[in-house]
Amino acid sequence: MKIPRRQRPPGLRFNITPLIDVVFLLVIFFLVTAHFAQHEQVAAVELPHAVQVADIPDSVRRLVVSVTADGTLFVKGRDVSLEEFEMLLHENTEGRSADFEVRIRSDRAVPYGQVEPLLFSCLRAGVTKIAFAVTDR
Repeated sequence: MKIPRRQRPPGLRFNITPLIDVVFLLVIFFLVTAHFAQHEQVAAVELPHAVQVADIPDSVRRLVVSVTADGTLFVKGRDVSLEEFEMLLHENTEGRSADFEVRIRSDRAVPYGQVEPLLFSCLRAGVTKIAFAVTDR
């Protein structure tokens, strides 16, 4: 007995497996990026306004420290003391402080006396590129 064969019309068939792979990788990339971005700026601070704002080119390596209105320091989403901040600076610079930058996100209500120890810690670690995060009007 002969089994009848169905003739399929000629046409294109799309292989969507690579498309699914790429979309899956993009979803993972955006989830990881959102996770790191969330921990980078976890402290809610009201940044001061600046009259003149200069665009600072992105450095290769940067450490962001946030100072809240009550004077608490946050680095990478963790509450740290000034001594821990200095240890993080020494760990991140590793003797190559020329291309390293520290960005200070300080609340506008924080007096300069609470930010000054951060500047001295940076100088002791050999970091000379220090930027303050501000908003323009």
